[in-house]
Amino acid sequence: MKSSLHHAFNSLKLYIPDLWSARAHSTSFKNTRSGYLRSRITMLSSVWGVLVILWLPFDLMFLAQPTHLHIAGSRLLLGSFLLAIAWMNHQHTTLKRAQWYMGLMVVSINLFYLYTAWALDFPTVYSGFVYGYTLLPIIHVAILTILPVTLKESLCMLAFTAITQLLVDYLSGHLFSPENIASYWLQNVLALMVVWSQLSKLHMLMRLYRQATLDPLTGIYNRRMLLQLADKQLANCIQKQQPFSVMLFDIDRFKRINDTWGHGVGDKVLKEFANFMQQHIRKTDLFGRFGGEEFILFLPKCASYDAERIAERMLMRIRALEVDTGIDSTAISFTTSIGISSYGDNDSLSSLIERADRALYDCKDAGRDCSRYHPIDYTPILCERRKAIA
Repeated sequence: MKSSLHHAFNSLKLYIPDLWSARAHSTSFKNTRSGYLRSRITMLSSVWGVLVILWLPFDLMFLAQPTHLHIAGSRLLLGSFLLAIAWMNHQHTTLKRAQWYMGLMVVSINLFYLYTAWALDFPTVYSGFVYGYTLLPIIHVAILTILPVTLKESLCMLAFTAITQLLVDYLSGHLFSPENIASYWLQNVLALMVVWSQLSKLHMLMRLYRQATLDPLTGIYNRRMLLQLADKQLANCIQKQQPFSVMLFDIDRFKRINDTWGHGVGDKVLKEFANFMQQHIRKTDLFGRFGGEEFILFLPKCASYDAERIAERMLMRIRALEVDTGIDSTAISFTTSIGISSYGDNDSLSSLIERADRALYDCKDAGRDCSRYHPIDYTPILCERRKAIA
């Protein structure tokens, strides 16, 4: 029981920065969340916009003249604006755009509440048709439940809704009336439930994302996500006419490490190498596990000569790494081989990786613990480049 609570607490600590704001989120997760937000904001704005417009006949029937015309006009304006938000939001996929349209939606529905309260002379009745307008702040809080937003985003939206209601109650002269105090209590409870639901959705989205995109052992990108991101990165470099290089790493004689020290030590070597690489690459670089003991690094804005120099520095630093085996205080070291390629005319991501793979086999022919570069016009000398090397 104690260990379970400790594990839960550590897991919570791990997720708190990600649940608070999007600053620590990776670019790929931001793209994933923006897709979820876009679909939900589009749906919410569309449904709410249609419902707002469909309520027009009831305003005209049950509200007094000329108030009914003023509110009907504002209702038509709000419905049209929400539908416009839904249409514009559907056209864009970036997280900033989704956040922007989400904010516009919250501001518009609260401004509608402020205007209707003013037009109805700040109603204080708790029955009849007008009573429905006093419930709008509660509805505005409840509809936010479906959004997988961070705590910071949620508090901003809830704060705007709360400030709007407090302003309406202040202007009506009933800010601290017993009825309003009871309403505030109800809304605070509802807001807590909404925040809990939003963070639960975000947390679940994070877990699903990590399971689908990250290697479970090393915590870095898996092959599928890595190639997906690299393809976009390469296209961006081609469009801007910037260099692009690839490094394919292979841990030398990894099978021998597993056979000699066991798979547990082999896993430690993989994790140590992954941690080292993450500490020594740029934020714009893409690094992940390509398969088994092979890792790959994509370097945007990096020419071939720079990639070769980087490879030599990494080889030297990797030789100095040590991994504790947990057996008689014994530590082992390891080396890597690095195959390098750089973008050339009519190249593709697959051809870049293929050339880096051929260069990696040249490293093995040369005795390992070295790097080799294959230009686009390189012709392999060996016919049997896939020969097994003991």
